[in-house]
Amino acid sequence: MMSSTIFSSIIFLCLLLPIIALVMLSILKLLEQEFDYLQMENKQIQLEKQLQQMEYVQLSQQIRPHFLFNSLNAMMSLARLNRNEDLIHSMERFSLFLRYQNKDKTSLVSFEDELEHTKNYLSIQQLRYGNKLVVDFSIDGKAYPTLLPPYTLQTFVENAFKHGLEKKRGEKRLYIELKRHGNWVILKVADNGEGDLRASLHHEGTGLENIRKRLELLFELNTEVSIKRKEDLTEVKAIWPYTPEEAK
Repeated sequence: MMSSTIFSSIIFLCLLLPIIALVMLSILKLLEQEFDYLQMENKQIQLEKQLQQMEYVQLSQQIRPHFLFNSLNAMMSLARLNRNEDLIHSMERFSLFLRYQNKDKTSLVSFEDELEHTKNYLSIQQLRYGNKLVVDFSIDGKAYPTLLPPYTLQTFVENAFKHGLEKKRGEKRLYIELKRHGNWVILKVADNGEGDLRASLHHEGTGLENIRKRLELLFELNTEVSIKRKEDLTEVKAIWPYTPEEAK
């Protein structure tokens, strides 16, 4: 005969098994809900990234027509002055503009490419203003390998001409400085024009507000774009995390 102990154990197991099964089902249901939630969260993150990328592309495209318009204006000034040789040289530089613009670019480009591109723009302005325009560069070798959004430096320089140097009589001075401070890169562009801070900062679609938005979309860490009047100079500054080429 079956002992009472064995019988009690069987009864206990019979009662316990449904409880264990119920607990397991509850756990599986919770895991399934958590999995669904993670899937939903992942889809939301992917959607946000896609929206950010779309916004970034739109911001990048807004800069290009503005940039081309100012370059053409510079060449038109040379044509009006009958400076044909300078005009031909500027058109050669302009072709390099177009080559850079139509080159496939990621959301981050090397500062070396940006600097070369900006020098092409400056060469046109140099032909336009001659010895009246003086450009000083101060580039920190530790910051030079960094990546940045395309057209950042170009936009700062263009902003200096549009809102300051074009209205400046006499000597026109432009200062371009790049330095690294720890894990951060600081880009400064200053000019001795009179400067319209409000117009520079809030020009819709292009300019500094555009750069600020693109930096915010690209980097999770804090970024900064600011403009101020310092003594006789208008200084535009951007700060973003140092990002070397291998991080691309």
